[in-house]
Amino acid sequence: MFKNFTVLYVEDEIELQNIVNPLFSSLFKESLSAYNGQEGLDIFTQKKDQIDLIITDINMPKMNGLEMSKCIREIDSSIPIIITTAHNDNDFLHKAIDVGISKFINKPINMESLINNIKIVLEPIMLKQQLKQEEELYINKMLEDAKFSVTGKLSAGITHEINTPLTYIKANAEIMGYDIEDLEDSKIKTSLDNSLGILIDGIHRIENIINSMKEMSVQATASKEIANVYNTLVISSTLAWNKSKNIANLYINGEKFNLDTKKDRFDFLSNIEVQRIEQVWIIIINNAIDELVKIDDFNKRRLDIDIEQNDTAITVTFTDNAGGIKDTIVEHIFEPFKGTKSSSGMGVGLSIAKRIIDSHENATIEVYNKDDGAVFQITLIKA
Repeated sequence: MFKNFTVLYVEDEIELQNIVNPLFSSLFKESLSAYNGQEGLDIFTQKKDQIDLIITDINMPKMNGLEMSKCIREIDSSIPIIITTAHNDNDFLHKAIDVGISKFINKPINMESLINNIKIVLEPIMLKQQLKQEEELYINKMLEDAKFSVTGKLSAGITHEINTPLTYIKANAEIMGYDIEDLEDSKIKTSLDNSLGILIDGIHRIENIINSMKEMSVQATASKEIANVYNTLVISSTLAWNKSKNIANLYINGEKFNLDTKKDRFDFLSNIEVQRIEQVWIIIINNAIDELVKIDDFNKRRLDIDIEQNDTAITVTFTDNAGGIKDTIVEHIFEPFKGTKSSSGMGVGLSIAKRIIDSHENATIEVYNKDDGAVFQITLIKA
């Protein structure tokens, strides 16, 4: 289940170690054990680049779990730490929060609860690894064809490759559902049923993303057509969702975006090259996300996409609260290789976005700072 991760388990009770270690050995790539806080700290210091998760008891000889965690936090401020404890007093909780404990598991340990909490604390790391791979793939493909004609081919290939295993997964999930129904009522049946529900929900989300990718892939040419600009915003936000959902809150016309957002909720019609316009939105969203991640508090990160129209034009405005763009950069923001962000590849994205907008008759793109963030404003001619 967690075969790409290494866990350090610190517990002075040998009996509990004997119960938990075999489970961890089967779940993780590697399971390291320590029998007191000092030993746990020594192991982490030696193997900090290999360890992905720490699970520790509190009351132990030589050094307790909180003291060990505090020392580890001075070395690594982000590694997830789960504490197993029988404590429930406020003084303990405050100390644990100050140290930066990720999760608490009450003793005696419920294995199902422990595994669920491990999933929760490791999910951001798994997503970060996945996003890094996807970003590298995206940059390579973007440089391969600056006009994004490759994006349609890429989307078609990905959807084709995903559809086959997804069909297997759906079929097996249905069979599993029938098998679960035949089981006698028990805790295991309830747990399996809940897990199957989560699996099916995940399948539906994948199908939603695939459908959005299909809409991009079928547009093989760069010909213009009368299309709903709001629809393109929803599709682009869907494709960026895997990255954006864990980094910032995204709103379209004041409504928080999620995978259930309807693409036909509003009509803003313009004569556009749909696939290329969607690519502009993805570039701008990714640009904002790269800056918003620098804000420590997730709840304070916000990207607003507002779309409005008058008798002749449609205006799409992207507004973030990431602190704005340096004055020395603003005037060169659309020039390739002028960007300063280490997370944005070679800095060609916004340059390409401007060329796409400039290729549309009487369309404009501008950038400026407002209050505590940057604003990208695109104007398209209304159909």
